[in-house]
Amino acid sequence: MIDRLFCAAMALPLAVYGLVGAFSRYTADDFCWAGVLRTEGFVQANVHWYAIYSPRYAFTFLVNLTELVGPAVVPFLPASAILVWLVALTFTFAQFRLNLLPACVLAEVFALGTLQTAPDLPQSLYWQTGLLTYLLPLILASFLVGWIRQGTQSWWALLVSGLVTFVAGGLSETYLIPQNVAVTLALLAALRFKSRRGHLLAAFAGGVLALLVIVIAPATASRVNGTPADLWLALSASVATGWFQALRLVRFFPLTLLLGLAVSALVGRGHIPRQWLIIVTAAVLITLPFCYFPSFYAQNGNPPMRSLIVPGAILIGYCMFLGFALGPRLAVAGWMTPGRRSVALMGLALVPIGIAVVTVPEIVSAAQYAAIFDAEDQQIRASANAGASDLTVPVLPQNFGENFVSADRQDWFNQCVARYYGLQSIAAAPT
Repeated sequence: MIDRLFCAAMALPLAVYGLVGAFSRYTADDFCWAGVLRTEGFVQANVHWYAIYSPRYAFTFLVNLTELVGPAVVPFLPASAILVWLVALTFTFAQFRLNLLPACVLAEVFALGTLQTAPDLPQSLYWQTGLLTYLLPLILASFLVGWIRQGTQSWWALLVSGLVTFVAGGLSETYLIPQNVAVTLALLAALRFKSRRGHLLAAFAGGVLALLVIVIAPATASRVNGTPADLWLALSASVATGWFQALRLVRFFPLTLLLGLAVSALVGRGHIPRQWLIIVTAAVLITLPFCYFPSFYAQNGNPPMRSLIVPGAILIGYCMFLGFALGPRLAVAGWMTPGRRSVALMGLALVPIGIAVVTVPEIVSAAQYAAIFDAEDQQIRASANAGASDLTVPVLPQNFGENFVSADRQDWFNQCVARYYGLQSIAAAPT
């Protein structure tokens, strides 16, 4: 009974995130994708972005597919992403000899820990562009771990492993590089221990192919800001940023880290040998800096805050891994009695409940923005249908840190919004 109640408590903040996301609307780049799709069509829009602006072939395909449905799908994306992620995570944890309920609990802990500690949750979850770029590859990675662990030996199963890394790698270079590093390290370990080499070889091939498609893309040159940075300087900055993000978790989210560590120790099963503890720790230390490396090296700048959900997920996952390693040792020492376990879970349940309570006011603010945006959207559409070509509209509050339109009609995003609505130009009224 206590496990079911704890599972319900863990679901509360995730449900609140879904409710906040239910008031999501198009923002910034969303208008650009939709506008080009409107004028160019599906096939030409994909060609356009791959050749001119973004080598993220899988992202542009999926975002154009989403834009075909229209803005009505946007409010359903955050909750759908959370639900699909939980299914993928539950499947993966179940492959490690866990029953359905413990696997579901651990899935909730991992998803909540990653989302709650994300440096820019609105742009990583509620924003359509950010969700498809940074959260979707984490969902695919979660599934891939369980798929490889399951180890189905057939040509189509191997094809799935390669396809997952190929698609996920085409969503974001920020994810592609650490994915390929992690898969390479896992493949080296598999060759040493003679385990699941076929799946990891297929995943490695999919990642390499994704990297090749991005490197040869005509748009890649436009994404690189001038000459690449010094290699060692970029690596040093990446290591320092990884260390800073780890310290940020310890300083600002100690209860979330405690949740991941303690629940994994209380719910997990099985013994993790010291050898694997060392191997996984080394893999995390090597992989983590490569989450930041593409921005520092290729773009000579800091990675966008929304992209830091990727290394954040690695850190949360490693925290839970330490909990798995700690659990059997607590049991052997006599600390893991049924009574103590129940008391610990009841105490830990206060963490997700507190997160849910703190997050609830965001539903109100999101609903208020959605109402204002919808009113302006209807007015713009009415004016466009009436034949207007150059509009001046009231200023909207920022959404996810981005303006709807500025006072400059030549601004890049203003042009995207104008193209989306079929206008010549649009601008915000001077304040």
